Amino acid sequence: MISPWRSALSFFRLFVGVLAVASLLASCAATPKYASVSMRGDRTTEARVGAILDALHRSASTADEETYFSLFTPEAIFLGTDATERWNIEEFRAFALPYFQKESAWTYTPRERHVTVLPGGDTAFFDEILDQEKYGTCRGSGLLRRLDDRWRIAQYHLTIPIPNEIASTVSAWITDQSSGTRWVYVVRHAEKEKEGKDPTLTPSGRARAERLAMILESLPVTACFASEYQRTIQTVTAVAARHSVEVVSVPARELSALVDQLDALPKGSVAVVAGHSNTVPALLKRLGVTETVTIAESAFGDLFAVRRAPSGIELLRLKF
Repeated sequence: MISPWRSALSFFRLFVGVLAVASLLASCAATPKYASVSMRGDRTTEARVGAILDALHRSASTADEETYFSLFTPEAIFLGTDATERWNIEEFRAFALPYFQKESAWTYTPRERHVTVLPGGDTAFFDEILDQEKYGTCRGSGLLRRLDDRWRIAQYHLTIPIPNEIASTVSAWITDQSSGTRWVYVVRHAEKEKEGKDPTLTPSGRARAERLAMILESLPVTACFASEYQRTIQTVTAVAARHSVEVVSVPARELSALVDQLDALPKGSVAVVAGHSNTVPALLKRLGVTETVTIAESAFGDLFAVRRAPSGIELLRLKF
């Protein structure tokens, strides 16, 4: 059976960071232009419901707090992307207050919408596809009620749809966060200069180090390790900088000390280690990898992702 962890590298870049720390209230650095979705027949009930949803997204994008929260019923419930995010309207407003102090609280741009009005004409439910700069395709769904001839939102549920082909992988990764699983990403240093006892990286090596940082940017990296040599430290410096952690130097010959520090990291941790062509295979073996790994002297760009779960050890081999 093929392990679900042998999925494409794009999954780690696009989904890991999103689902580990997903928060519905993330404010974008650059706010995309708002565009509403028009319903057929401007005077239909469905169109009036759609206009309320358009106003909701527009007022969030322009940080119009009063208008935004006036669109909800007093007993409204907002459900966010995280399982813990269930707020009544007072709780939601208190949580959202800091975001509405900015020029834009958050921007979700409607792309597609369906509205169904129930018999009696006073209740409607909807679902809509939204675009968000950071999270990509999202879905909103919920319920509106007509009170005093005015439509208002009684429930809004924001979700991030997961493609079926990676659903099991995403689910397993989420489970890792509470199961004691640790991740260790191990690389050999990038290309080095040929001269000197402690050579630095070449321009190609520095470019590869930046590429590694970009690939791992979406992961919640909590620790970075390197040997005492400049070439390994420089390989993970950009990774450490993007995640606001220090590069911990452990002498290449002190493999046991390095493993002890990795073992001491808390559950759910993600560590990045830069080593050498001879120390990387030895480290992988000490981490419990049973597969034989060799690295040629001329080989650079191998990325070994070790999943250390209570159920066992799995190795995912990637490139950077």
